[in-house]
Amino acid sequence: MSDFMLSRRAQTIGDSPTLKINALARALKKEGKPIVHLGGGEPVFPAPQAAAGAIIAKARSRQIKYSPSSGTPELKDAVAKYTLTHYGQQVRPENIIVSSGAKQALFNFLLAAVNEGDEVLFPAPYWVSYPEMVKLAGGKPVIVRPAQGRLLVSFEELSAAVTDKTKAILLNSPNNPSGLIFEVDFIKQVVQLAEQKHIFLVMDDIYHQLVFDGKTCPNPYAYSQNADHLVIVNGVSKLYGLTGLRIGWAVSQNSSLISAMGRMQAQSTSCNSDLSEAAAAAALTGSQHCVEELRSLLQHNRDVLMAELEQIPHVCVQKPQGTFYSFADFGHYNPDSQALAQYLLEKALVAVVPGQAFGMDGHLRISFCASEDSIVEGVRRIKRALENLPIKEG
Repeated sequence: MSDFMLSRRAQTIGDSPTLKINALARALKKEGKPIVHLGGGEPVFPAPQAAAGAIIAKARSRQIKYSPSSGTPELKDAVAKYTLTHYGQQVRPENIIVSSGAKQALFNFLLAAVNEGDEVLFPAPYWVSYPEMVKLAGGKPVIVRPAQGRLLVSFEELSAAVTDKTKAILLNSPNNPSGLIFEVDFIKQVVQLAEQKHIFLVMDDIYHQLVFDGKTCPNPYAYSQNADHLVIVNGVSKLYGLTGLRIGWAVSQNSSLISAMGRMQAQSTSCNSDLSEAAAAAALTGSQHCVEELRSLLQHNRDVLMAELEQIPHVCVQKPQGTFYSFADFGHYNPDSQALAQYLLEKALVAVVPGQAFGMDGHLRISFCASEDSIVEGVRRIKRALENLPIKEG
C-alpha cells in the first residue's frame, strides 16, 4: 500500500524500538546464531504458582467469557488491597480501571484527559512509547532534559517547562531505562506543583517494588492535599514476571477520570482477558515471596553487570537503584547509539537497545533480567568488539 493511502497519524508514529530489537534478536536466533539478548524487558523467572493455578482452574471450569469492561470485582478488590498496602490509600471500585497492560492504562488516560495541542511533560531518558502515545492522543510531548552528565532532571528543570498548555506530567520511577529513583523532595515538589497548577501527575510505577539496597520509592500520596490530580499506573508484568498476561491498572481518586478512561477502553478493546484477570488477582492475593525472590535475583544480576561493565574503559554508568536496566554511556566509542547497537549485534552477536530511543543518544540500555551467564558472556563480547573501535575524544 502506498503511503498516501495511510492516515497522517499512521505516517508520523514510529515503531517501538524495543519490540523491534526483540524481533530481530529472535529472528537471528532462529537462524542458529548464538545471540545474547541483553535488550529485553522480561524477567527470566517462572510465573508465581498462585497465578498458574488460577489459570488451570479457570480453564478447567470451561467458563472463559467476556468480563466487565473495567475489570472483574475480584481483581479490582485485589488492586484496592494492593493500593492500601503499598500506598496507604483507600480506593473504591470506581477509582480503579483494569486494562490490557499498564501501557493501555496510560493510553486510556491520555485519550481521556488530553485535548488536541495539550502538552504532556516527561523527563529524558524516558520509556520509548511515551512520545508516540502522547502524539496518538493528539497531544504534544514536551521532553525535559537533565543537565549534562546527569540522568535525573531537577525540580527546577521540570517546573520551568510547565506552561498554560500543560495538561499532565508523566514520571516513571524507578526509571526505565536508567534504573534511578526520583528522590523524596523531588516527588513532594512535583505533587504540590501539579495541585497548584491544576494539572495531572501520572506516576508510572510499574517497577516501584523492584528496588535494591534497602531503598524504597517515595509515595506521592504522602504529599497530596487533593489526590484528584494524581494517577497511579501499575501492573503484574514486571513485578511477577507475568508479561504474557497483559494486565495493568490505573488508580485515581478522580472517579470522573477513571470513568472516562473506562469509556475509552469499552470502545476499543471492550474488556480484558477473563483468564488473565483471574491469574492477576491470584498473583496479587497469593504469597508475595516470589516478589522478594525476583528482587533479590535482579539485585544480584545488577551487581554482576556492574562488575563486568567496570572492565570496559571509557564507559560511564550510574548504578541502577531498581528495575532491571542499566543505561550506560558509550559515547566515547560512538555517539550514534543506533549505529553502535547495530555494530554490536553484527560483530558481537549481542542485542542491546540504543539510547536514542529513550531520548539520550550515546547511551545503550543493557538489561540484567537475563541469566547471569548471559550477562557475563554478553558484556565480555561487547568489550572485545569495542577494542576494534577508535576512541572519540570530547
